[in-house]
Amino acid sequence: MTIELATSVAEELKLLATLQHRDIRVLIEEALRQYLEAAAITDLDSFAVGETQAKLVGELRDIAEWSDAPA
Repeated sequence: MTIELATSVAEELKLLATLQHRDIRVLIEEALRQYLEAAAITDLDSFAVGETQAKLVGELRDIAEWSDAPA
């Protein structure tokens, strides 16, 4: 796959790769992977979030109430 970047972005990537002593291809692949993972996490509808929270409530029932008083 070929991706064309703006010159300014390409220059920033080259500089970052040089500063980190990393291969630019590895740096770009890592950045794209992080972007895709973040996009997948936020690609939830409100029903899915609510359903997950409801499932977690059952696991939290036996946790002692929070106190900020010294132990």
